[in-house]
This record gives sequence, C-alpha cells and structure tokens, in this order.
Amino acid sequence: MMCLRLAHHWQTSFEQYVIACAPSTRILESEFRSINLGSLYIGPSKSRSYLWQWSWIYRIMRRHRPEAVLIHCFGIPHLIAAAAARIAGIHSIAAWAGNPPPKRKKMRRRFQIIRTASDLLGCPIVACSAGVGREFDALGFKPFNKSRTLPNGINLDLIRREARRANRSRTNAHPVIGMVSRLDPIKDHRTLLEGFALVRLQRPDAKLWIIGDGPSRPVLEALAAELGIATSTNFFGTRTDVASLLGAMDVFAFSTTRDEGFGIALIEAMAAGVPIVASDVPACREVLHGGEAGILTPTADTYLLAQNITQLLNDNEMRHRLAEKAYRRVQKEYSVEVCAERWEDLLFGSSNSRYLGLPCAS
Repeated sequence: MMCLRLAHHWQTSFEQYVIACAPSTRILESEFRSINLGSLYIGPSKSRSYLWQWSWIYRIMRRHRPEAVLIHCFGIPHLIAAAAARIAGIHSIAAWAGNPPPKRKKMRRRFQIIRTASDLLGCPIVACSAGVGREFDALGFKPFNKSRTLPNGINLDLIRREARRANRSRTNAHPVIGMVSRLDPIKDHRTLLEGFALVRLQRPDAKLWIIGDGPSRPVLEALAAELGIATSTNFFGTRTDVASLLGAMDVFAFSTTRDEGFGIALIEAMAAGVPIVASDVPACREVLHGGEAGILTPTADTYLLAQNITQLLNDNEMRHRLAEKAYRRVQKEYSVEVCAERWEDLLFGSSNSRYLGLPCAS
C-alpha cells in the first residue's frame, strides 16, 4: 500500500517501473494499473528459486536502468533486489523496513545477517519509525551505511473528505468503537475484546467494529462469543471503504504489541478526525507524540483500556480536542507529500533525476 501511495503521488514527477515480486501483490494489480506507470511487472504465480528471482529482477533493471530503486520488501527478497540493482549498475537504492526485528535469538541472528548483507550491498535500511530504527540499531552490528527513519504517509485530503461525508450521513445513534488492522498475533485484539466487554457494562448501547482479516479471526470470533459480546461486535473483514467506516466511529482503539512497526491505521484515524486510545508501545507513542494526540494505555491492560474508552465516549469536548490535535500532527508529519519529499531527498539528494524503480512484495 505504501508503494501504491508513493507511485500514485509520483506519477506526474517520475518515470516509474514497479516490480511486484510476490504473487500475493496481485491483490493490488488493478490499483497499480490505474495510475501512470512506465511498466508493471508481476512475478509468476508459482514460487521460484532465489537465483531465478535475482535473474528476473536483474534483467528488468538492465532494461530500464533507473537512477534509483526503492525496495518495499524486507529480508531475503530485498537482498535479491538490492544485489540485482547493484550489478545492473544502479547507485541509489534503499530498503524500507516496516516492523522491528523479532526478539527470538534465532530470528535476531537472521536479521543481523540480513542487515550486514544489506550494508555490504550499499543498501541502507530505512525504518518506518524511530522505534523500529532503534530496534535495528540494537541488533549489535554497527552499520556501514547510514540508515534513517522515514515515516509512512497517507492522502490526508481524500481520507478527510470521505470520513466527513460518512459522518454527515450517519444514522446510527449508538456509540461505535473501531479498530482497523490485520487480524494477526502481532496485534492485541484479545485485550480490545475483553476491554469492550467491560465498556458494555457502562455503555450497553456501544458497538465494536473490527475491520481487517487474518489468521486470528476464528479465535477472535470465538472469544467474542465467549465474552457475550458477539451480537454487538461486527467483524467486517477486509474493506476498501476504510475512510468511510472511520467517519462513522466515535473512538478508534488501537490495541497492539511491541512488535508494531508503525500503525498506519493510526494516522488514517487521525486524518479522519477520530479520537484515539492506543497501546503504549514505541510506534504508537511516536505517532501520537507521547500521548498529546491520543490516549496511551499500558499494553494488555484490559481495565484501563476500557476506562479510557468509556471516558472518551462520555466526554464530547475531550474527543473533539484530541481529534483536532491528532489532525494537526498528521498534517505536519504524515502526509504522502511529506513522505515523498523525504524519500526524494534520500534517493536523489540535490539531483534532478526523474527515473525511479519500485520493487515491492507482499
């Protein structure tokens, strides 16, 4: 999605070539084809060897010879793309990292090797948040190449416009608490569901909207039934009208874990004007400016999460104040225009180049 946002923003500024390395990226194929690209290359539906992937990307790089390559996949795929770009003679490359390294020793060792290999290839790893950057610094190996933090960005005007339209046409009188994210163990939907069960004791008319899909969905639906909140909890699955759904919410509750890399759903809620209660983890703390733009709650604290949500539901003035602060912050730091400008500075510096390759994966 971040690759798509940047490609859309740059379509009148750069000649762009997008390489979709994984078959799952076909989900966004129609969106990519709707914008002005030089070409869109999509990998085969069946998995191929690393050597085949390298050869495929290398041939594309040699054909087009972009002056910069922005890699949106991380790990072995980003090393393959970086190696192909380097051997094809491309000097400016960078890889985007969306999540911190795992805590398990075996996996951290793997990340250390990936980071060192990326450094040797002259491919800086660009973290989506300062928290993720610190986690990479803590891997223990001193990087050869300067890396930096470069936050994600969104189309503020589009989200704001759609959210306001949905809010004006809202007909439901009951308060709505919502969370948008993949249903994955990296998030903490369990605490949200348990907290919502407590909110219902104070606000029996409240509804919970869970937007997104993933492997945890069956477990979470079973938990909602066990807690007696199934009839007041709506699992929407994957949606393309997220901005409109945000516009119909009263509180955005982002319950997650320390493995959260950035929380792009947070800045979408901020742009939509929805007050936020979020887990106090590095990524959320950074986006919400230490709690100035939203309420931070200790991780896995069901009772305090419920208390903060209930307080917001009962305090119109507080909701309005937090929403205004959040919008000012997202406007300053997280618009796609600001994001794109930062990437241009990293990849081109003072150069006037207008030719960009964007390898991406799921």
